[in-house]
Amino acid sequence: MEQALEPARIGFIGFGEVGRTFAAAMLTRRAEVFYFDIVRTDAVPCAVYRPLEELVAQCDILLSTVTTHVAIAVAETAAPLLTLRHTYADMNSTSASMKRRIAGIIGASSAHFVEGAILSAVGEAGAKASILVAGGRAEAFARLMNRLGLVNVKYFSPEVGEASQMKMLRSIFSKGVECLLLEMLVAGRRAGVAEYLWKDIVGFMTNHPFEGIAANWIRTHPGASERRYHEMEQVLETLEELGVDPVMTKGTTEFFRRSVESGLAARFTAKPDNLWAVPEEIEKRRK
Repeated sequence: MEQALEPARIGFIGFGEVGRTFAAAMLTRRAEVFYFDIVRTDAVPCAVYRPLEELVAQCDILLSTVTTHVAIAVAETAAPLLTLRHTYADMNSTSASMKRRIAGIIGASSAHFVEGAILSAVGEAGAKASILVAGGRAEAFARLMNRLGLVNVKYFSPEVGEASQMKMLRSIFSKGVECLLLEMLVAGRRAGVAEYLWKDIVGFMTNHPFEGIAANWIRTHPGASERRYHEMEQVLETLEELGVDPVMTKGTTEFFRRSVESGLAARFTAKPDNLWAVPEEIEKRRK
């Protein structure tokens, strides 16, 4: 039976935007919050600074909210200080394999490990950010975080790595759209139509439910791939004329080219009712 986590002192290792945002929410629920960071400041109203050894000694629940590239090093530094009473939650954006590696480092100390994957932009969503957690103690951890003000922490899986895999795959969309928008706006500035483009895209996405737009793009992909491929060739030419390096647009053009050359259109004589039939067929043809 899963052991419940009792409300305890919360310690943050790393105290940037994520740590401060989460700590401020916890403070409103009267939690005791402490932090360690290589950059110390005493002008933080939502948490009290402690050296790492003192932080671990005082806090049963530790949240690693550092930058991704130091997540393993931080776990290696903290692990010798941890005991069975500790729960160490790595909240950093890493691959599933890296998260499992961190779990192994923490597990060697006998402490409990929870994998966290933050799906939302914390700067925008704040304490309402959507967070998936995984691991043997993740369900109890999610309930505790909900009580402490992180209202969208959700239990995802007992297996470490599955929450981060979900996060990484989701980033194909979120980070991809970010770069597509920026490439479009850079080109728009060169052409003198950036503001018009922005308003047009925002208006379209605001006035039409995303589910309908996205489903239509997917369902029409087989039949429209050739036309869209030739259009993207013209887009590439336009960007080259504007002197814009078309990094994202090249990838889009290549995707359409592969769909055309794979004979995807011949598989679908009409727009499929089920959108899932399209990625399933693409996967078969690209093995």
